[in-house]
Amino acid sequence: MTTMEVQSEIRPIPAYYCCYLLRSTVRHASLYIGSTPNPIRRISQHNGDAKGGAKRTARDKLRPWEMVLVVEGFMSRVGALQFEWAWQHPDRTRHIHPDNDDHPSQSKVVVNPKTGKTKPRPGRSRRSLTAHLEDLHELLRSTLFSSWPLQVRFFCADVHRVWRVWNDRVNTPFPDSKTILDGDCPSRGDASNRVGGIQNLSVDYTQFESYLEKSMFILDDADDLQCQICKEAVTPTEQRILVCPHQSCRGTNHISCLSTHFLKASGDLDTLVPKEGTCPTCEQIVQWPLIVKELSIRNRAEKEARIILRRKERRERKELAKSSSAKSKMSPTKAASARDVSVEPTPLIESDPLLDDDWCEKVDLESDTEFGGRPSRSSQPPSRLEIVIEDSDWDDVEVIE
Repeated sequence: MTTMEVQSEIRPIPAYYCCYLLRSTVRHASLYIGSTPNPIRRISQHNGDAKGGAKRTARDKLRPWEMVLVVEGFMSRVGALQFEWAWQHPDRTRHIHPDNDDHPSQSKVVVNPKTGKTKPRPGRSRRSLTAHLEDLHELLRSTLFSSWPLQVRFFCADVHRVWRVWNDRVNTPFPDSKTILDGDCPSRGDASNRVGGIQNLSVDYTQFESYLEKSMFILDDADDLQCQICKEAVTPTEQRILVCPHQSCRGTNHISCLSTHFLKASGDLDTLVPKEGTCPTCEQIVQWPLIVKELSIRNRAEKEARIILRRKERRERKELAKSSSAKSKMSPTKAASARDVSVEPTPLIESDPLLDDDWCEKVDLESDTEFGGRPSRSSQPPSRLEIVIEDSDWDDVEVIE
């Protein structure tokens, strides 16, 4: 494969990717772990409302299923699959250590989801809700996954109750700042991250429209732009350039310069990838995953990025047309007082291609999608690596060790 072919295969960072825990609403003891770029579509598949889904969740006597929590923040499909495999196989993953004082095997109790009370653990296989949450807790604090920008979003109050009881018992609790209480969970502190339910999650690039529009506008004329850290000129066609996400800031930086700047400011010399930092131009906090995602869309999917912006422009034209129509129905006095600066709309180009909502997901099949009745994932990992991904549409997989 040539260099150009390799580059053409590089895909942008997914807008959203998560691991999730399902629970049967009919039989609460039946649980299922999976991963997906679109939990809204995935829960419909598991419940038989759409084609697809896993064979294990297809039994009518267990439907409907509810998605009780999601682990968000994965920067690649591969990363989500690795986390999913480790969560499904706690006895075989290197990220859970039996000699850890907080390891699930050391726990002798089970937490009642309704009351939060504990009772002695029965001698049976570890498939209970408590066991899955203990495994999740251990994975999130492991050396590898603790450095990722992951957070847990709970949609069921009783599930969060079990998590909270376990989190309060361990020596190293998971930070509350990385948990979001959603669905029927009682709000606590800042509720700005609540969406109300699975159906309201933002799983596409819509949230990046304004940021992407601003970045492409700034970098289209980069003759006078320079990196705010090294003070060298920036060349968007040859270099990876990050643009501050704050709308009032025009700060641009080389990715290596800003990364080094953030890491030095954090004082953590053992970290390779920053989580956040202060923009050297506007001095506001910037989330590293956010700016890297925008860069990946702009550099790896330029054609699709411009289609996203044209679709945004079309939507704004429709909104403007509706507003103008409403004003035309007003009395002349009211219309004059409501009219602002006249805006000449850009002619609609009918030949502009439309972009499917799932344009970046078409090769990102769910981890448990069935092909001819067989799961695509190997059930037994090789001796050296933790996960085997058998997916002909994803030939450039890199397994993080």
